[in-house]
Amino acid sequence: YSWDDFDVFRKVPKNMPKQALLAEHLGRSIVDVPDPYGEHDSYASHHIAAFEGSLAPLGIHPEFIRQSRRYRAGEYADGIRRALAQRDTIRDILNDARERTGARSRLPDDWLPLYGFCDACKRDTLEFTVLDDGDDARVGYKCTSCGHAAEVELARGGNIKLPWRVDWPMRWAAEQVAFEPGGKDHSSAGGSYDTAQHIVRDVYGGWAPEYVGYDFVRVKGRGGKISSSSGDVVTVADCLQIYEPEVLRWIFVGTRPNRELQISFDLDVIKLYEDYDRTRRLAYSAPAEGGKKAERAEKKRLAAQRTMQLSSVDHRRVEDGARMPFQPQFRHLSMILQIHDGDIDGALHYYEQTGEITDDEDRRLCRQRARCVWNWIERYAPPDFRYRIREAPITRALTPDQATVLGRLVAVLRARPDIDEPSLIPHMKTLCDDTELSNKDFFPLAYDLLIDRPKGPKLTTLVTTMGGARALALLSPSLG
Repeated sequence: YSWDDFDVFRKVPKNMPKQALLAEHLGRSIVDVPDPYGEHDSYASHHIAAFEGSLAPLGIHPEFIRQSRRYRAGEYADGIRRALAQRDTIRDILNDARERTGARSRLPDDWLPLYGFCDACKRDTLEFTVLDDGDDARVGYKCTSCGHAAEVELARGGNIKLPWRVDWPMRWAAEQVAFEPGGKDHSSAGGSYDTAQHIVRDVYGGWAPEYVGYDFVRVKGRGGKISSSSGDVVTVADCLQIYEPEVLRWIFVGTRPNRELQISFDLDVIKLYEDYDRTRRLAYSAPAEGGKKAERAEKKRLAAQRTMQLSSVDHRRVEDGARMPFQPQFRHLSMILQIHDGDIDGALHYYEQTGEITDDEDRRLCRQRARCVWNWIERYAPPDFRYRIREAPITRALTPDQATVLGRLVAVLRARPDIDEPSLIPHMKTLCDDTELSNKDFFPLAYDLLIDRPKGPKLTTLVTTMGGARALALLSPSLG
């Protein structure tokens, strides 16, 4: 993974602290901009450390290359020299692309494929001259900001680099890149990939890597694409607060690169988890047998297995006949967690009592999902999705029928405070018999007394999960 940490700092992102401090460094390389958090040696290093640290949970372990170090060490000196020697060829390629895309301006005859930063003031306001484009390539520059002038021997490295459209193909050749995707803004006719194909062939004698153009990544509910310069970003670490590593990988695996990808933090999170669980169940299902219909079903099952393998942090295959480890549904787990006031151990105990958690792997996966679900509830769930069990009882004035129905429920819980849900369901169905109320009429009262809401999770689940004694303490005071 190549870090473009030798790019210019053009705009202070709106989400950064110490805006005035950062503004003083506009026009400098981001590797020379201070870290506004005071934790790393530069602005670039701060964000690099955060990103690299978030990849390990996803099972991604690339080799990281920092462009600032390679340029400053002179490792790309030959690439710069060859670009200078064939600057006319590069200029013609770029001007041809401009003409094809209808651009009005053209690069002038004295254009040079050079970019860089002043050694004195470190800004990118340099005017270049080529002193030698041979084996001992040297360039001179003068800074229009501070007036500093210098000569640079490319082999010694320093603060001279190639502009983006030349830098990219140079690195393809230098690093022997075989495959590299790119955003759709690079993928159009006359775009940077288009011109880079010609430059890498005609200047560096190399070849363009296999390429896949991908669409923008957007945050659900916001306008505009994710932009690091504006500060409108969602980091991998942000996503991992809400999405399990396997689910986050699955979102990317399951989206065609040429389609816009949305990272959701609203109610669509629930649907994404449900879709992931559906794919997972299909992957663990038994092979289909017999007929064309079964053949089509088997293709879908095998595709689901491959999708789950690519989504797996350790790339583990789903073997036929393997037991599918337990993971609770997002919506149900959100209910259990809220009943337990966010106590993850309490939620796990519930699933152990139901017999759904049977081993350590079940427990690990359930805990992992519970952390994500609770983070989503606390940070992003809409208000009408959230609820808490009342800490203290309240009393409501009841109609005679309400008192009758509530009294019946209280009587059941007093007789069997440890009643389980299957046993409570038949009682719940007959609570309103011989009254003018229906369950639909009564339930809002029960929810009000228990969670201060007119509606909520399935009432039998709510009552049995919170426990009969706790429910009694909140329901019975209204009976006087």
